Amino acid sequence: MDMITIFDVYSLVLLLVSMSLFVHRYIKQNPPVYPYLIIATTCLVANWLGESGGGVFALALLIAASFSFLGCLLYPSWRDMSSKSAKSTPEQN
Repeated sequence: MDMITIFDVYSLVLLLVSMSLFVHRYIKQNPPVYPYLIIATTCLVANWLGESGGGVFALALLIAASFSFLGCLLYPSWRDMSSKSAKSTPEQN
C-alpha cells in the first residue's frame, strides 16, 4: 500500500479548488479555459515529480500553480480589461 504524501494532498486540493472556481465562473460567465488547464497540468506534473523523488522541483511547481490560481481568483476578467484598454487608445495613421 502506497503512502499519501504532501504532494498528493496539496495537488489534489489545489486541483479541486481551481476546478470548482472554473465551474462556478462557467455558470455565470465565459472564463478562459487555459489558465485552469495550466493549473491542472502543473498539479499533475508536480504530483508525479513528488512521488518520483524530485521534491524540490515538485514544491516549486506547486507554488507556481498556487500563484497562478491566485491570479485566476483575483483577476477573473483580465480579458475585459485588456479589450477596454485597447479600445480606448486612438489609432495612429
